[in-house]
Amino acid sequence: MTGLADKLRPHLAGEVRDDAFTRKVYSVDASICQIEPRLVVLPRTAADVEATVAIARAEGIPLVPRGAGTGTAGGCIGDGIVIDFTRYMRGILEIDPERGEARCEVGVVQDQLNQAAAPHGLRFGPDTSTGNRATLGGMLGNNSSGAHSMRYGKTVDNVLGAEVLLSTGEWLRAQALEESAFAALAAENGANGRIHGAVERIRGELRDEIEGRFPKLQRRVAGYNLDEMIKPGPLNLTKLLAGSEGTLGIVTELTVQLSPSPACVGLCVVHVADLVEGLRQVPWILESVPFSLELVDHFIIEMGLESPIVKGRLPWLEGRPDGLLIVEFDGESPAEVGSKLERFAAEAQRNRVGYARVLLRTAADIGSVWTLRKAALGLLMARRSHERAIAFLEDVAVPPEHIGDFIHDFRAYTRGIGKEVGMLGHAGVGQIHTRPMMDLHQQHDVQLMLQMMEDICDMAAGYGGTISGEHGDGLIRSWLIERAFGPTLTHAFADVKAAFDPIKLMNPGKIVDPGRPENHLRFGPQTRYLEFKTQFDWSKDGGFPFAVEMCNGNGECRKLDKGPMCPSYQASLDEYQTTRARAVALQAIVRGEVDRPTLAHPELYRILDLCLQCKGCQSECPSQVDMARMKSEVLYHYQEEHGIPFRSRLFGAIDTINRVGTAVAPLANWALGLRLGGFFKKRLGIAAERDLPPFTRERFTRWFASRGSRPTATRGKVALFVDTYTEFNYPAIGQAAVQVLEALGHEVVHAGYSCCGRPMISKGLLPGAKQKARDVVERLLPLAMENIPIVGLEPSCILTIKDEYRTLIPGEATEQVAAQCMTIDEFLAREVKAGAFQLPFRARQRQVWVHAHCYQKADGGSSPTLEVLRAIPGLEVREIDSGCCGMAGSFGYEAEHYEFSLKVGETRLFPAVRKLPADAIVVADGISCRSQIAHGTDRQSEHLVMVVADALTTTNS
Repeated sequence: MTGLADKLRPHLAGEVRDDAFTRKVYSVDASICQIEPRLVVLPRTAADVEATVAIARAEGIPLVPRGAGTGTAGGCIGDGIVIDFTRYMRGILEIDPERGEARCEVGVVQDQLNQAAAPHGLRFGPDTSTGNRATLGGMLGNNSSGAHSMRYGKTVDNVLGAEVLLSTGEWLRAQALEESAFAALAAENGANGRIHGAVERIRGELRDEIEGRFPKLQRRVAGYNLDEMIKPGPLNLTKLLAGSEGTLGIVTELTVQLSPSPACVGLCVVHVADLVEGLRQVPWILESVPFSLELVDHFIIEMGLESPIVKGRLPWLEGRPDGLLIVEFDGESPAEVGSKLERFAAEAQRNRVGYARVLLRTAADIGSVWTLRKAALGLLMARRSHERAIAFLEDVAVPPEHIGDFIHDFRAYTRGIGKEVGMLGHAGVGQIHTRPMMDLHQQHDVQLMLQMMEDICDMAAGYGGTISGEHGDGLIRSWLIERAFGPTLTHAFADVKAAFDPIKLMNPGKIVDPGRPENHLRFGPQTRYLEFKTQFDWSKDGGFPFAVEMCNGNGECRKLDKGPMCPSYQASLDEYQTTRARAVALQAIVRGEVDRPTLAHPELYRILDLCLQCKGCQSECPSQVDMARMKSEVLYHYQEEHGIPFRSRLFGAIDTINRVGTAVAPLANWALGLRLGGFFKKRLGIAAERDLPPFTRERFTRWFASRGSRPTATRGKVALFVDTYTEFNYPAIGQAAVQVLEALGHEVVHAGYSCCGRPMISKGLLPGAKQKARDVVERLLPLAMENIPIVGLEPSCILTIKDEYRTLIPGEATEQVAAQCMTIDEFLAREVKAGAFQLPFRARQRQVWVHAHCYQKADGGSSPTLEVLRAIPGLEVREIDSGCCGMAGSFGYEAEHYEFSLKVGETRLFPAVRKLPADAIVVADGISCRSQIAHGTDRQSEHLVMVVADALTTTNS
């Protein structure tokens, strides 16, 4: 579609992309469907959208508006021009706290709006589990709701007005109108007359049909909201646009109602031994008027206990329940909330509702429950099996008083056909996300999926419910609309579509004139996978293609809040730089869907280029997609065909360079500081602005061997794994570690120096990395066999042994060594918990702020570091909400990545550090992190052991 792109570009301030891999990236959302668009537009302004619509109309090409692409029904994919509003059109134009309103561009993220409204005590009511990336435009398109719809309703209940561009090029302002004003517009010519007239006719002729056929429940998002057009009071076409999935027009600006935020909240987590019996108590629970009532079942709990996101955050879980009913209460004070919780728990115990009722009042405890609940869909889809939790029945809703009986019948049905089902959802409004475990590679399961949809559609209707309760119709469920609403209302939906979109360009195939879902499956019986001879062992992931397929498109990598994932997206706001985009590109390769389906494909190399290999996706992606490892695998194959750049060889051999540099340290440091250093940087493609680490005069190993008397050990041995930078550049960190460990009474054993191979792994130099890994394992195995803890100072090095080694050189020896390895903060935290961290500390009052290395976050978080520092008297310890620093080893040194590296740091870390008091201590265990903080903020940071050693009143070295 290059010709079409060329026609568009001169008329747009935004971007037009039509390359093959971008089209693949935008061919998916979080559904099981896939359709490749013809090109993608990223508009900056409404004028860009207008120009795009004009050319699409002239060419007769469909238009597909898109938000974050988190929908599970295939609503934002299609064969046409995809318009992605999320990179540029994300401005909050106005917040009016007096009126409780906000006017926004449609690319604004839900949590972004809530953060802006919070100082006024306000929030946007609908709060989807994807609120850290879902946009207002996408929420309007899906008519989204969320956990608190019992109080706030759906998006349709919270929208006030919209600016809408129609496929005809006409603009429509949707707003609340009295009936007389609505009728006056119906009498006009043009778009106003055509649309208002059609709605006026339908509401007049079909009022009884609408009353009779629309389900009487809050959770119904199927079809168009004709029921909103027969309610008393003002008429507002914005409410008709809610849930229309971009099939009527393109909304560029939205005005929404804001609601007061609750002052205080608390939870009662009811553990039920029988899910159905628990759900039969929903009507009784609702008598207590909770703020929300949510459900997760045993599948989600079991997956959560294995997930890096959730495990360790469930201390409140008692036993192994069949399900949890999360009952939330709000109030004006903690005392009021506490009273509600205790009264409810007592009544629940008397009525034998659940076998355990756990009350949670603190923000941390409450947050841990919502972490499980919000991750639930992703956790279900993370099951590493060909039978996965497939989204096609995930939106069933019935009146709350029938939810227990419905789930009883639903379970009996699915057990009868031999299918397991994971469940979660909004029990308080009768809406349950049900995810049957299906293998769509099998024709039998594809046909069974379609049959199940028909059967459950009828079953839900029998209870007065619907099969589309929250996530829309899209490509998945639109074909069932006539079954649910009958022919008369189906024709009425078509009339609405024709009035808004007479030339049928707006997101065709959804709601009106639908196709069949099996025609657009992302993978199915016909899917074939290519085999690749890989350097890593992917067998535990089911093979390399299976590992790539684990990305289900949920879009967690688009989030902008806490955690490291995904720094390249956070810095660019570009879908092309998400983990999801990279996974989709790899999926296209392994399925053979692109020209030259090889891991050496240049475009695959390009889409992976800005991946910082932070490991955030391994821990934060619900499906645990390890893009860092995938990038290393791809780099190996790419370089096998295209050659290894000299700079990559240089960075991969940083241990050898440091060894030589240290041997002539004064001369080498002098040379690096002169123009000679600048000359070499330019020739090698290293950013001139960066200072390279200085070489030490005395290597750590020599210091360790030559030091004098050592204190008598009163406790066990600890082996110190010495990384390259401690050995050759910053031996004082190693010396401080020895001082602290010996002060704790341990005998410190030098594990011997050898590079772990991390630099080679990151550059795809995998054969060399394997040899280094074998050397390390051979060196450490005797220590591991004696059960001696092996403690490392550089997080990336020790976690390489614990993680990559297991797939780079798998085997019993590797497992033994990995099991004994830990970072210094983990070891010291163990000492704190054991009551052994009894050291003579100087009393002093200091603020300490911790920036955790990305690999630490990926392996369990920063809590060990925080525990150690909080055990030192006088220190006020806090964590910086920092994400990735942006340095990523050699990435930030590379000239072409230098500016982007700083941009990553500016997303969160740099602004946070600049705000700290001048005398505050910044702790960062990673050498890359410390270098980046110094370069980006002119602020020095310290390794944890330096802070601990400095706090001691005596020295031992």
